[in-house]
Amino acid sequence: MMRAVSVLLLPVLATAAIAAGPPALERMPLFTPAELKAWSTAESTVAVSTDRTHDGAPTLHWHVTVDYQTGEPKYPIGWPRVSRGIPAGPLRDWTKWDYLHAWVFVASSRDKLPAIPAGLGLHTPDRAGAFQRTLTELRVGQWVELKLPITQIPRAHDVRQIQFHIAEQNYRDGDQLDFQVSDFALVRYAAPTILDFAPESAVLYADAAQIPLRLHLAGVPEGAATALACELHREARKVAAATLRGTRGSQIVALPLDRHRLAPGEYELRAVVGGGTSTATARVRLVSTPWK
Repeated sequence: MMRAVSVLLLPVLATAAIAAGPPALERMPLFTPAELKAWSTAESTVAVSTDRTHDGAPTLHWHVTVDYQTGEPKYPIGWPRVSRGIPAGPLRDWTKWDYLHAWVFVASSRDKLPAIPAGLGLHTPDRAGAFQRTLTELRVGQWVELKLPITQIPRAHDVRQIQFHIAEQNYRDGDQLDFQVSDFALVRYAAPTILDFAPESAVLYADAAQIPLRLHLAGVPEGAATALACELHREARKVAAATLRGTRGSQIVALPLDRHRLAPGEYELRAVVGGGTSTATARVRLVSTPWK
Protein backbone atom coordinates (compact mmCIF):
# COMPACT_ATOMS: atom_id res chain seq x y z
CA MET A 1 0.00 0.00 0.00
CA MET A 2 1.29 3.45 -0.79
CA ARG A 3 1.52 5.82 2.14
CA ALA A 4 0.94 7.68 0.97
CA VAL A 5 9.67 23.31 13.86
CA SER A 6 11.70 24.54 16.40
CA VAL A 7 13.77 24.83 19.32
CA LEU A 8 10.37 25.25 20.95
CA LEU A 9 7.60 24.55 18.43
CA LEU A 10 4.38 25.55 20.25
CA PRO A 11 4.16 24.62 23.91
CA VAL A 12 0.60 23.36 23.41
CA LEU A 13 0.33 21.10 20.36
CA ALA A 14 -3.42 20.66 20.16
CA THR A 15 -4.54 21.16 16.58
CA ALA A 16 -7.16 23.68 15.54
CA ALA A 17 -9.75 23.43 12.81
CA ILE A 18 -9.31 25.80 9.88
CA ALA A 19 -12.52 27.80 9.55
CA ALA A 20 -12.86 27.44 5.84
CA GLY A 21 -15.90 25.18 5.67
CA PRO A 22 -15.83 21.52 4.69
CA PRO A 23 -13.63 19.59 4.50
CA ALA A 24 -12.51 20.39 8.03
CA LEU A 25 -8.74 20.64 8.45
CA GLU A 26 -6.39 20.50 11.43
CA ARG A 27 -3.07 22.31 11.47
CA MET A 28 0.11 22.52 13.51
CA PRO A 29 1.96 25.82 12.93
CA LEU A 30 5.65 25.63 12.05
CA PHE A 31 6.15 29.36 12.65
CA THR A 32 4.80 31.74 15.28
CA PRO A 33 6.14 35.23 16.06
CA ALA A 34 7.17 34.11 19.55
CA GLU A 35 9.54 31.57 17.99
CA LEU A 36 11.51 33.95 15.78
CA LYS A 37 14.74 33.35 17.74
CA ALA A 38 14.54 29.67 16.79
CA TRP A 39 15.28 30.65 13.17
CA SER A 40 18.88 31.24 12.10
CA THR A 41 20.18 32.81 8.89
CA ALA A 42 23.24 32.91 6.66
CA GLU A 43 23.88 35.82 4.25
CA SER A 44 20.36 37.11 4.92
CA THR A 45 18.05 38.37 7.70
CA VAL A 46 14.77 37.19 9.18
CA ALA A 47 12.05 39.09 11.04
CA VAL A 48 8.39 39.05 11.93
CA SER A 49 6.36 41.30 9.64
CA THR A 50 2.84 42.64 9.30
CA ASP A 51 3.61 44.80 6.26
CA ARG A 52 2.06 42.26 3.89
CA THR A 53 -0.04 39.33 5.13
CA HIS A 54 -2.15 36.68 3.49
CA ASP A 55 -4.70 36.15 6.25
CA GLY A 56 -3.95 38.99 8.66
CA ALA A 57 -1.49 37.00 10.77
CA PRO A 58 2.18 38.09 11.08
CA THR A 59 4.50 36.50 8.53
CA LEU A 60 8.03 35.15 8.55
CA HIS A 61 9.92 37.82 6.58
CA TRP A 62 13.15 36.57 5.00
CA HIS A 63 15.25 39.27 3.30
CA VAL A 64 18.16 38.59 0.93
CA THR A 65 20.50 41.04 -0.78
CA VAL A 66 22.44 39.10 -3.40
CA ASP A 67 26.12 39.92 -2.93
CA TYR A 68 28.84 38.39 -5.08
CA GLN A 69 31.69 39.89 -3.02
CA THR A 70 30.91 38.87 0.57
CA GLY A 71 29.44 35.82 2.23
CA GLU A 72 31.24 32.64 3.20
CA PRO A 73 34.99 32.96 2.40
CA LYS A 74 35.21 29.91 0.14
CA TYR A 75 31.90 30.65 -1.61
CA PRO A 76 31.33 34.41 -2.02
CA ILE A 77 28.61 33.58 -4.55
CA GLY A 78 26.82 31.34 -2.12
CA TRP A 79 23.55 30.13 -0.65
CA PRO A 80 21.67 32.59 1.56
CA ARG A 81 19.36 30.58 3.79
CA VAL A 82 17.04 30.61 6.79
CA SER A 83 16.48 27.50 8.88
CA ARG A 84 15.38 26.05 12.16
CA GLY A 85 15.91 22.76 13.95
CA ILE A 86 13.29 20.43 15.36
CA PRO A 87 14.04 19.08 18.83
CA ALA A 88 14.07 15.35 19.55
CA GLY A 89 10.61 13.96 20.20
CA PRO A 90 7.24 13.51 18.50
CA LEU A 91 7.46 16.80 16.56
CA ARG A 92 9.91 15.14 14.19
CA ASP A 93 7.32 12.61 13.02
CA TRP A 94 5.26 14.11 10.19
CA THR A 95 3.68 10.86 8.99
CA LYS A 96 0.37 11.56 10.73
CA TRP A 97 -0.08 14.73 8.65
CA ASP A 98 -1.26 15.05 5.06
CA TYR A 99 0.49 18.20 3.76
CA LEU A 100 3.23 20.71 4.42
CA HIS A 101 1.50 24.00 3.65
CA ALA A 102 2.41 27.66 3.23
CA TRP A 103 1.52 30.80 1.36
CA VAL A 104 4.59 32.65 0.01
CA PHE A 105 4.79 36.20 -1.37
CA VAL A 106 7.95 37.47 -3.08
CA ALA A 107 8.80 41.15 -3.50
CA SER A 108 11.92 41.87 -5.54
CA SER A 109 13.92 44.50 -7.35
CA ARG A 110 13.56 42.15 -10.35
CA ASP A 111 10.49 42.09 -12.57
CA LYS A 112 10.74 38.32 -12.92
CA LEU A 113 12.30 35.59 -10.82
CA PRO A 114 14.81 33.11 -12.28
CA ALA A 115 13.71 29.60 -13.27
CA ILE A 116 14.70 28.31 -9.81
CA PRO A 117 13.90 31.19 -7.44
CA ALA A 118 14.32 29.30 -4.16
CA GLY A 119 14.33 25.88 -2.58
CA LEU A 120 12.94 24.08 0.44
CA GLY A 121 15.17 21.58 2.24
CA LEU A 122 14.33 19.13 5.03
CA HIS A 123 16.94 17.14 6.94
CA THR A 124 15.47 13.64 7.13
CA PRO A 125 17.43 13.13 9.30
CA ASP A 126 20.59 14.94 8.13
CA ARG A 127 22.20 16.67 5.15
CA ALA A 128 23.15 13.34 3.58
CA GLY A 129 19.52 12.24 3.79
CA ALA A 130 17.96 15.58 2.96
CA PHE A 131 14.77 16.09 0.96
CA GLN A 132 14.96 18.97 -1.52
CA ARG A 133 12.15 20.69 -3.43
CA THR A 134 12.68 23.59 -5.81
CA LEU A 135 10.04 26.32 -5.47
CA THR A 136 9.62 27.02 -9.17
CA GLU A 137 6.02 28.21 -8.73
CA LEU A 138 7.00 31.42 -6.90
CA ARG A 139 6.21 34.70 -8.67
CA VAL A 140 7.06 38.35 -8.03
CA GLY A 141 4.14 40.22 -6.47
CA GLN A 142 1.88 37.19 -5.98
CA TRP A 143 0.79 35.03 -3.08
CA VAL A 144 1.52 31.45 -4.10
CA GLU A 145 0.23 28.43 -2.20
CA LEU A 146 2.64 25.59 -1.44
CA LYS A 147 0.97 22.26 -0.66
CA LEU A 148 3.46 19.39 -0.43
CA PRO A 149 2.03 15.90 0.29
CA ILE A 150 3.87 14.30 3.20
CA THR A 151 3.87 11.03 1.21
CA GLN A 152 6.41 12.65 -1.15
CA ILE A 153 8.93 13.13 1.68
CA PRO A 154 11.13 10.06 2.27
CA ARG A 155 11.76 9.35 5.97
CA ALA A 156 9.06 11.80 7.03
CA HIS A 157 9.05 10.10 10.43
CA ASP A 158 12.33 11.86 11.30
CA VAL A 159 12.39 15.49 10.13
CA ARG A 160 15.08 17.38 12.04
CA GLN A 161 15.50 20.68 10.18
CA ILE A 162 13.56 22.99 7.87
CA GLN A 163 15.37 25.37 5.54
CA PHE A 164 14.55 27.88 2.79
CA HIS A 165 17.47 28.86 0.55
CA ILE A 166 18.46 30.48 -2.74
CA ALA A 167 21.49 30.00 -5.00
CA GLU A 168 23.03 33.41 -5.66
CA GLN A 169 24.35 32.15 -9.00
CA ASN A 170 20.74 32.24 -10.23
CA TYR A 171 20.54 35.98 -9.51
CA ARG A 172 22.34 39.20 -10.43
CA ASP A 173 24.68 40.88 -7.98
CA GLY A 174 22.67 43.39 -5.95
CA ASP A 175 19.24 41.80 -6.48
CA GLN A 176 16.86 42.41 -3.56
CA LEU A 177 14.47 39.69 -2.40
CA ASP A 178 11.82 39.72 0.32
CA PHE A 179 10.01 36.46 1.01
CA GLN A 180 6.88 36.61 3.19
CA VAL A 181 5.85 33.15 4.48
CA SER A 182 2.33 32.85 5.89
CA ASP A 183 0.32 29.96 7.32
CA PHE A 184 3.40 27.75 7.44
CA ALA A 185 2.04 24.55 8.97
CA LEU A 186 1.49 20.83 8.86
CA VAL A 187 -2.08 20.17 7.76
CA ARG A 188 -4.36 17.13 7.83
CA TYR A 189 -8.01 16.36 7.19
CA ALA A 190 -10.07 16.13 10.37
CA ALA A 191 -12.66 13.70 8.94
CA PRO A 192 -12.55 10.91 6.35
CA THR A 193 -12.01 12.55 2.95
CA ILE A 194 -11.58 11.09 -0.54
CA LEU A 195 -8.58 12.67 -2.28
CA ASP A 196 -8.41 10.33 -5.28
CA PHE A 197 -10.92 7.85 -6.73
CA ALA A 198 -10.80 6.08 -10.10
CA PRO A 199 -11.05 2.60 -11.61
CA GLU A 200 -7.69 0.94 -12.15
CA SER A 201 -8.74 0.47 -15.76
CA ALA A 202 -11.18 2.76 -17.56
CA VAL A 203 -12.38 -0.17 -19.70
CA LEU A 204 -13.38 -3.64 -18.43
CA TYR A 205 -15.16 -6.67 -19.83
CA ALA A 206 -18.84 -6.79 -18.94
CA ASP A 207 -18.44 -10.22 -17.31
CA ALA A 208 -15.74 -9.02 -14.88
CA ALA A 209 -16.21 -10.32 -11.36
CA GLN A 210 -15.19 -6.99 -9.82
CA ILE A 211 -14.05 -3.46 -10.56
CA PRO A 212 -10.68 -2.67 -8.90
CA LEU A 213 -10.67 0.92 -7.67
CA ARG A 214 -7.75 3.21 -6.90
CA LEU A 215 -8.52 5.12 -3.73
CA HIS A 216 -6.68 7.68 -1.60
CA LEU A 217 -8.23 8.49 1.77
CA ALA A 218 -7.25 11.13 4.30
CA GLY A 219 -8.71 11.93 7.70
CA VAL A 220 -8.71 8.30 8.88
CA PRO A 221 -6.65 7.58 12.02
CA GLU A 222 -3.53 5.49 11.52
CA GLY A 223 -4.36 1.80 11.93
CA ALA A 224 -8.13 2.38 11.72
CA ALA A 225 -10.60 1.72 8.90
CA THR A 226 -13.73 3.50 7.75
CA ALA A 227 -16.80 2.41 5.81
CA LEU A 228 -16.80 3.33 2.12
CA ALA A 229 -20.14 3.13 0.30
CA CYS A 230 -19.47 2.35 -3.35
CA GLU A 231 -22.08 2.14 -6.13
CA LEU A 232 -22.19 1.54 -9.89
CA HIS A 233 -24.83 3.42 -11.88
CA ARG A 234 -26.01 3.29 -15.45
CA GLU A 235 -27.90 6.47 -16.21
CA ALA A 236 -30.41 6.82 -13.32
CA ARG A 237 -30.31 3.16 -12.25
CA LYS A 238 -28.10 1.67 -9.56
CA VAL A 239 -26.83 -1.69 -10.80
CA ALA A 240 -24.33 -2.69 -8.10
CA ALA A 241 -23.40 -1.56 -4.59
CA ALA A 242 -21.21 -2.63 -1.69
CA THR A 243 -19.90 -1.24 1.58
CA LEU A 244 -16.12 -1.52 1.52
CA ARG A 245 -13.45 -0.69 4.10
CA GLY A 246 -10.86 2.01 3.51
CA THR A 247 -7.75 3.00 5.44
CA ARG A 248 -5.53 6.09 5.45
CA GLY A 249 -3.43 6.59 2.32
CA SER A 250 -3.44 5.13 -1.19
CA GLN A 251 -4.87 1.66 -1.70
CA ILE A 252 -6.77 -0.62 -4.06
CA VAL A 253 -10.30 -1.77 -3.18
CA ALA A 254 -12.73 -3.75 -5.34
CA LEU A 255 -16.44 -3.38 -6.04
CA PRO A 256 -17.81 -6.94 -6.55
CA LEU A 257 -19.93 -7.61 -9.65
CA ASP A 258 -20.19 -11.41 -9.63
CA ARG A 259 -23.93 -11.41 -8.83
CA HIS A 260 -24.84 -8.97 -11.59
CA ARG A 261 -25.34 -9.45 -15.33
CA LEU A 262 -24.25 -6.14 -16.79
CA ALA A 263 -24.68 -4.98 -20.36
CA PRO A 264 -21.86 -3.25 -22.25
CA GLY A 265 -21.97 0.53 -21.98
CA GLU A 266 -20.92 3.61 -20.02
CA TYR A 267 -21.26 3.53 -16.23
CA GLU A 268 -20.65 5.89 -13.32
CA LEU A 269 -18.89 4.88 -10.12
CA ARG A 270 -19.80 6.69 -6.91
CA ALA A 271 -18.04 6.61 -3.55
CA VAL A 272 -19.21 8.10 -0.25
CA VAL A 273 -17.28 8.20 3.03
CA GLY A 274 -17.72 9.85 6.41
CA GLY A 275 -21.50 9.59 6.46
CA GLY A 276 -21.81 11.57 3.24
CA THR A 277 -19.31 14.34 4.08
CA SER A 278 -16.99 13.35 1.22
CA THR A 279 -18.07 12.00 -2.16
CA ALA A 280 -16.39 11.19 -5.46
CA THR A 281 -17.39 9.93 -8.90
CA ALA A 282 -15.58 8.33 -11.82
CA ARG A 283 -16.46 6.83 -15.21
CA VAL A 284 -15.90 3.28 -16.42
CA ARG A 285 -16.84 1.54 -19.68
CA LEU A 286 -17.84 -2.11 -19.92
CA VAL A 287 -17.35 -3.90 -23.25
CA SER A 288 -18.44 -7.27 -24.59
CA THR A 289 -16.18 -10.16 -23.70
CA PRO A 290 -14.54 -11.87 -26.71
CA TRP A 291 -14.95 -15.33 -25.13
CA LYS A 292 -18.73 -15.64 -25.63
